[in-house]
Amino acid sequence: MSVVHEHGIAQMKVHFCACPEEDTQTVPSEMAQLLRFGLFPGSWDIPRSAFTINGLRDYHLLSLQCQITGIDYMRFLQRSADNVVPGESKNRHRELNNTMREFMFLRATRRAGVAPVRDLPPRSLGVLCPACLQPDINMKPEDQDQRPEQEKYLDMFFHTVDGNFHSTQKMKPMDESDFPLTKGAGYYTEEDEFAVFLKTIKPPKKEETTCHRFGAMGYSRFGGRVSGTVGLACARHMFLLPCGSVDLPAGEAFAYVDYCMCSGLAPYFTLHRHCSGYDINCQYRIHFKQRIAELQQQFPTLSAFRFKYFPYTLPAIGKFHAPAHVSSCRTAYSYNFLPGVGMTDGEALERIWALYNALALRTKEMSSGHRHDVINDFHSDMNVRRLHAMPTTLSDRLARAIEHEERTADYLQALEDTIDDPQKIAGWQQKVDEWVERVLHREEEIALGESPYEIGKDFKKNVTDKDLLAKVTQERTLSSESAIGLLGVIQQGLTLQHVREVLLDRFEVEKDAKKDSDLRECCQGFLSDVAHWHVLQDAYLTPLVEDAVRHVTVAKALAGESSSTLGADFPMRSVRLDTGAASEGLPRERKVQAGNNLWSEVFDSVVPLPSAYTIDVLVQPSMNEALTLERNLRFVAADHALEDLRTALIGVGYLQLDKRTKQRKTHTTRAQAKIQTVQREADKAANQYRRHRLALLALGMDGSDPRYKILTSKQVVPFSMESDRSTVGQSSVATSWIWENFVFTATEDARRVHWSRSKATHTRWCEEVELLKEEMRRTVRFFCYHRDKWERTARTEDADKNAGAAAYARKQAHRYVRLLDLCADKFRGAFEVVRILVLTVTCY
Repeated sequence: MSVVHEHGIAQMKVHFCACPEEDTQTVPSEMAQLLRFGLFPGSWDIPRSAFTINGLRDYHLLSLQCQITGIDYMRFLQRSADNVVPGESKNRHRELNNTMREFMFLRATRRAGVAPVRDLPPRSLGVLCPACLQPDINMKPEDQDQRPEQEKYLDMFFHTVDGNFHSTQKMKPMDESDFPLTKGAGYYTEEDEFAVFLKTIKPPKKEETTCHRFGAMGYSRFGGRVSGTVGLACARHMFLLPCGSVDLPAGEAFAYVDYCMCSGLAPYFTLHRHCSGYDINCQYRIHFKQRIAELQQQFPTLSAFRFKYFPYTLPAIGKFHAPAHVSSCRTAYSYNFLPGVGMTDGEALERIWALYNALALRTKEMSSGHRHDVINDFHSDMNVRRLHAMPTTLSDRLARAIEHEERTADYLQALEDTIDDPQKIAGWQQKVDEWVERVLHREEEIALGESPYEIGKDFKKNVTDKDLLAKVTQERTLSSESAIGLLGVIQQGLTLQHVREVLLDRFEVEKDAKKDSDLRECCQGFLSDVAHWHVLQDAYLTPLVEDAVRHVTVAKALAGESSSTLGADFPMRSVRLDTGAASEGLPRERKVQAGNNLWSEVFDSVVPLPSAYTIDVLVQPSMNEALTLERNLRFVAADHALEDLRTALIGVGYLQLDKRTKQRKTHTTRAQAKIQTVQREADKAANQYRRHRLALLALGMDGSDPRYKILTSKQVVPFSMESDRSTVGQSSVATSWIWENFVFTATEDARRVHWSRSKATHTRWCEEVELLKEEMRRTVRFFCYHRDKWERTARTEDADKNAGAAAYARKQAHRYVRLLDLCADKFRGAFEVVRILVLTVTCY
């Protein structure tokens, strides 16, 4: 007999015992004797091969974790036995496939506590999500009515449906007698009933679309015996739902999704509120009620359609897929704006498919029954792993949610403080409430109207490209009307510094600056103005600086310190650290243009204002007035630079939106050139602000000033006025501080959109915190329910003198005890006295 073990393949002579047993007086079968010695027979007639239980466990775990195939595992065993001539060891690949399929089935039935027989109860092998609503396990359906209206979202069941066209099956000869051992008990719907459905249902037709032509609506080509799979999963925790998957004979038609939804959601029809995610929900929900009614009338005998009514469902589109839809779909079906959904993103199945696709490379070669058994086992393993990780997952998510709730609350408060108009905010909130109410009653075919989260049509019509470009390229200058004295010197100095930077920017953009007569004329005018300014400087500013320098040097001499301690640049401060990377919040360093004398003259024309001197000089009494004047003027100039930056970024956002409406390449190229032009203006404004901030720091401003913060490259981003930017992960990204002050735009529509989106983000994080706390409570109740269930099973098996079954039941009960201990550790602080809750919770 060939004995296949975890270290190789051995040929052994086996002699079976022929002695009768005392209690039955019969000789045990050869298969029973092998099993008693930890060997699983390769066949059930005359076994000529056997597999050790440990070897089967190893292969089972490797196939789940590493997607190793049966032929690879057998070759590994052959090489382990003889790495020189591995072919001399008998190849038991065929026996391994059959044995492994039986072994997986036995382990699944044992874990579920059911007998390994044909025609198992529906869903009996499925592993349920402990954090989702499970009627009569971790919640009572009648308790839903006791919730206050504002908390009813805590009893909403989140699920999502999606197709996977990697999960195919080749068109090849199959064994007609083959059937899945897990038929109807795993994650696929009952196969015989679905076969009747496929045989009777009319071939799906292409649905008319009010959005784009999606492949899931039949606008694609498919082939093979099975072209793909439609699956149903809980949207928040990635648990595939039992009896919630079907094989697709062709494309992803709505009829197959309807069957999948009705079958998989049957245990949850007692729940009053559902939230359903689907990539094309905007089209799928249009005739949903009509299709379900027709299916119930056409298939009254199928168990999938035996229900009175489909519960209220809030439709949504996953955050990753939403940008592929037209603008009218994005906000109406966005998880970012739907009430009560927290931070659900609706992309759970995309993550499941990413792991499952490696398995699909194997299953497409299998027979239909074997394929379903392997896929059911894989999904159970994924669900079990997530069940074991649930306490840690919820704990980590809650800590993150609390952090973002506080961050978004602070940002929203700062935003509303700059608006300083409670009546206006109340009006905006009323518009949001009215829109949300219409969304909640979408099934009544109420027109949604204009979304509060989208920029209005009037803005897009009234603001032209020319207006935006004129706005962002205008040069702001401070008033310098022939003013005399110290104020005039500092005002003109700031203006000249700005002109210098503008000219240096032009040198970098112009391809042939030496031949540009206009640029040369501007440079000559600038150099003349600088020379005239130095005359005024000598008259009004230089005497003050000299007096301050004299006081500093005298003070050093009286203290017995050398003048060398003042530094080589004294009285000027060092500017070596005033340039650097934008990621550090510094203006970039200018590239030297060798051989360009005009550039060198402009670059070397320094306009030294009080901020150019050391702090020792600035603190002297003679510099007080000059310091105060420049600081006040710098505050105004920094505000203007920020305003130019915000305006430019709004222009970038608008032009990017306009570019998406272009079809021809020439039009998109021209639009991209406009975007780059405005982006350059935004970069210039950002660098101008950074220079003003460095000067303010030199003048004594605190580096932690809440109004004039450091401006890194990550902060130079537009705020979103279109929902096609609302993708996965955006809600957890902090909004740039430059948008905290709402004086940046006079456009009422832009203000409303920005406030509405900020408010929605904060609301979703608040909901997420409460949802996670409720999920923690449900998880504890779920674990308690199964702990008690297995303890009762152990007592029953003890009474029936089934020692092995009783021991396994206690092992399973202890598994849930360990999970409850993990809950007690991870959930500490989430709600009060968690350990007492774990020990005394009422199990339903």
